[in-house]
Amino acid sequence: MPDKKAYHHGDLRTALVQEAAALIAVEGVDVVTMRGLSQRIGVSRTAPYRHFADKDALLAAVAAEGFSTLRQHLHTAIEAHPHGAASFESMGVAYVLFATDHAAYYRLMYGREALDRERFPDLHAAAHALYDELVALIRQQQEAGTIRGDRPEALAYVAWSTVHGLSSLLVDGQMEAPPDIAELARLTIQTLLVGLQT
Repeated sequence: MPDKKAYHHGDLRTALVQEAAALIAVEGVDVVTMRGLSQRIGVSRTAPYRHFADKDALLAAVAAEGFSTLRQHLHTAIEAHPHGAASFESMGVAYVLFATDHAAYYRLMYGREALDRERFPDLHAAAHALYDELVALIRQQQEAGTIRGDRPEALAYVAWSTVHGLSSLLVDGQMEAPPDIAELARLTIQTLLVGLQT
């Protein structure tokens, strides 16, 4: 059991989010309780309430962390392919792979377990920041002549709907996962780009 001293000076909040995320990844959202997390971390039952009003507030922080982690994955993908259609394709593939590799996170961010973002400003901001990233990429692609010059916010919703739809089908088991998910995601994005170019 971890030493309680390790969570002094504000570290407890981070520890709770990380422990909850790890538990969700293995066993799902339903098994997460404030008391259980307290025991796993090695603090008093009341300690988590210094940082989170209730379980939903904690789960909102986990979901916000999920959005931040997804943004990091997308940045890494774009940095690897910074030019032209390759950056758009790379971002889409990274989105789908994040969803399938972190299914529990993804369900908490978007699925049936998702929380009302309006109740949690940090979660709302994290989710909106991800959308802003996509709009910025659409604008960049428009400037490069890769995507037609329609309203970027509308095209961002089209692109998001496409990758989110594929991701959700895979995560929820509504379609059989192919041997190469990245290749399917790549084909999906390439097909989307054909439509966005006309």
